[in-house]
Amino acid sequence: MEKQLARLRSFPISEDLHGKSVLDIGPWDGFFTFEMERRGAEVTAIDYVDLDSFRLLAERFGSKARYLRMEVYELTPDLAPPGGGFDIVLFLGVLYHLKHPLLALEKICSVTRKLCVADTFVSNQPQYLAGEQTAFPYLELYERDELGGQLDNWCGPSVDAVLSLVRQAGFASAELLDVGDNTARVAAWRTWRNLPEDTEAAVTLSAISSHANRGRTFSSTKEEYLQLWCPWEGEAPVLETVYPEVGGFGVAPLAASVRPEGLLLSVRLPPGLPPGRTNARVKIGPRGWSNPVELFVDLPPISNELRLVNLQDGISWRNGEVDVDTGGWVTLWLDGLSPEADPGNTTVDIDSIPHAPDMVDAVRGQVDVKLRPVVRPGSREVSVRHRGALSNFQDLVVKEGDSREEKGHNRA
Repeated sequence: MEKQLARLRSFPISEDLHGKSVLDIGPWDGFFTFEMERRGAEVTAIDYVDLDSFRLLAERFGSKARYLRMEVYELTPDLAPPGGGFDIVLFLGVLYHLKHPLLALEKICSVTRKLCVADTFVSNQPQYLAGEQTAFPYLELYERDELGGQLDNWCGPSVDAVLSLVRQAGFASAELLDVGDNTARVAAWRTWRNLPEDTEAAVTLSAISSHANRGRTFSSTKEEYLQLWCPWEGEAPVLETVYPEVGGFGVAPLAASVRPEGLLLSVRLPPGLPPGRTNARVKIGPRGWSNPVELFVDLPPISNELRLVNLQDGISWRNGEVDVDTGGWVTLWLDGLSPEADPGNTTVDIDSIPHAPDMVDAVRGQVDVKLRPVVRPGSREVSVRHRGALSNFQDLVVKEGDSREEKGHNRA
C-alpha cells in the first residue's frame, strides 16, 4: 500500500477531480481506479482480463467505475466521454508487457485530452542514475521469458527510450517524474506547458503542406507529416524552442531547416483529431503565436458525381492531347470537386499510373498535373479520384515533338 501511495504522490494530479474523466489501463485490483473515483472523477478501467478481485473491491467501495475487458490496442476515441478524450489516463506497469509499445502509446494519445501518466520497467535504471549516457534510446527485446521468467514481458526500454516513445506517439512533451526500482515514471502532456513569454513579434505561418504532396489533406491512419512554412532570417531555431500546435494539441517537432522558401518545420499529425477542418499554428522561442492555417483530417467520401469534362495541354491548350517536349503539363477540368479539394485528396490516374497534382482549384474545377516519365507516347486513358469518388474516363494523346522524333530517326 505504501508503495502505491508513493507512486501516487509523484503524479501531477489534483486532489479534486470533480468534473474530470479518467481512464485506467491495466488496473489489476483497482487501487488507482478507486482512488481517482474517490477524488471525484468519472473513471473507466480497461484490462485484458476480468478479475474477481477488482469486482469484489468495486462492490465493497460502492464503485460506479466502468470496467471493460479489452486490449489497449482496441482503444478508439469513441470510448472517451463526449468532448474529445479523457482528461487523465493512467498507464501504469503495462508498457513492457506489450508487443507493440509505440502503437499502444499512439492509441492512448488518441484518447488523452490533457495528461497521461505512464510508468514502466526500464532496462538501464542503475546506469541512468549513475549518470551514464547512451548514444541512442534503445529497447531490449525479450523473445521468451528472459525478463523475470514471464512470457508476457516483451521489451525493456531505456529511460530515454520511454521519453522518446511518448513524444513519437504524438504527445507534446514527456516529463520525467521519477526513476527508481528499475522503473521510470513519465508525465505525457498533450498541450505545451511553461512556454516562454511572448516578448517578440509573432511568427508568420505562410503555408502548410504534406511531406508527400502539395496538399493540406491528411489521414490519421497513414504515416504522414505536416510541413509548416514560415518566413525566416538567419539560422534554423533549435527544436527545443519550437512549439507547433495542431487542432489545439501540442506536437513535438521533428526537424527544422532553412530553405529558399523560408523556415521548414516538420511535425507528425497528432492522434485524436476529429474528422474535418482544423487549424495549425506555431510559436518559436519568445516570439508570439503565429496566425492559424487550416488543414483537413479524415475527410469523408463525397456523395455527388465527379465528372471529368475536358483535358488540355497545359501549355498550348490543345484539347485531348499533351506534348512531352513542351513540359508534359496536363490541365483537367472537372465538375463535382468539393470545396476542400487539394493535391492531398485528388489523384489523376493516367493508364492506372497515379499522378499527384501540382495545383487544384476547387472553385474553377481545374487540376494541373505533370506527366511522369513512365507515361509513354500514345493514347492513354485518364480518370480522377477525389475523396472516394471516381470520375468518368477520357482519352489523352501523349505526343512527342518533331525534334525528338527527328533525333529518334537519326539514332535508328
